[in-house]
Parts: sequence; C-alpha cells; structure tokens
Amino acid sequence: MLPNSPATTYEPNGTAMDMTIATLKRHKVAVLAAVTSPYSNGPIEGVNRLIKSLKRSCFGFKNQLNFFKRIYQITA
Repeated sequence: MLPNSPATTYEPNGTAMDMTIATLKRHKVAVLAAVTSPYSNGPIEGVNRLIKSLKRSCFGFKNQLNFFKRIYQITA
C-alpha cells in the first residue's frame, strides 16, 4: 500500500474495519493492479446485461438463430 495510507498506519481496535484492512493487506498486489490497470470489464458486463434483459423481455423466439440475430442487432 502507499506509505501513509490507512492500511499501513491502522491499529486494530476490535471493529469491523479490522477485517477490511486485513483483506486489503492480504490482496494488496491485486488491488494495486486493478487500480493502475487501464483495462476494465465494464463493457463486457454491459453486453451481458443487455443480453440478459433481452432474454427476459422476449418470451421466446421461433428458433435460436433468431435469438442470436437479435443479440447481434442490439450489440452491434
């Protein structure tokens, strides 16, 4: 973590924050990589949400090919 961040200067006092700080310390490398990485899974999650919403709103297609065509249409 950063030299003067709360995770490095925090002293446990029996609260729920103890577990939070311990988790941050345990996953320090992954947290820093996620913050500094220019990549995001946001666009993929958005496409997944669109497909799930399409699946819920359509009560059935004549065949699976029509469903795939509709997915392509909303994501293109």
